[in-house]
Amino acid sequence: MTLAGHNVTKKSVAYRAKWLSRVFQDPKLGTAGELSVAQNLTLAQQHTGSMSLGRYRKASQEATYRELLQSLNMGLEDRLTTQVKYLSGGQRQALSLLMATLSHPDLLLLDEHTAALDPQTSKKVMDLTQTIVETNHLTTMMITHKMSDALTYGNRLVMVQDGQIKLDVRGAAKDGLRQEELMSLFAD
Repeated sequence: MTLAGHNVTKKSVAYRAKWLSRVFQDPKLGTAGELSVAQNLTLAQQHTGSMSLGRYRKASQEATYRELLQSLNMGLEDRLTTQVKYLSGGQRQALSLLMATLSHPDLLLLDEHTAALDPQTSKKVMDLTQTIVETNHLTTMMITHKMSDALTYGNRLVMVQDGQIKLDVRGAAKDGLRQEELMSLFAD
């Protein structure tokens, strides 16, 4: 597999991390629960280099982190010293999304990143995802079982069933699709 012009087929996760970020389905997998919000952000900022909290400079970083977290509109800007394990699932997932995009990856993978969230929080995280992806011009692949999300977000829709591509559409062809039409493809 080639990513950003580099063959990453047999490369380590650390090597691929230079170009790739991901947000998992489980909000606990993208963050370190025992570390504070600020410490998680510090690690995320340097995920392509050495992993050390030694580079965290409280005074200089706090203002930057507060600004980033304020954009999430979840009150996290006032919780920099809170251990991440005490955040709600939605807050933790939003933090994971922010962390995954700090390095401006060439490819952002979203693996059902709202599946473990309640409908209201899921919508908030999806809207936040769209804003972050558009603002940072990120190439993103989102895996989802929510047909409404597949139709609402993104510019290309690829449906896969039993390892086979059932549908690959973009543009006007995608915009004209309805959820019922997608469901009928699974019945065939």
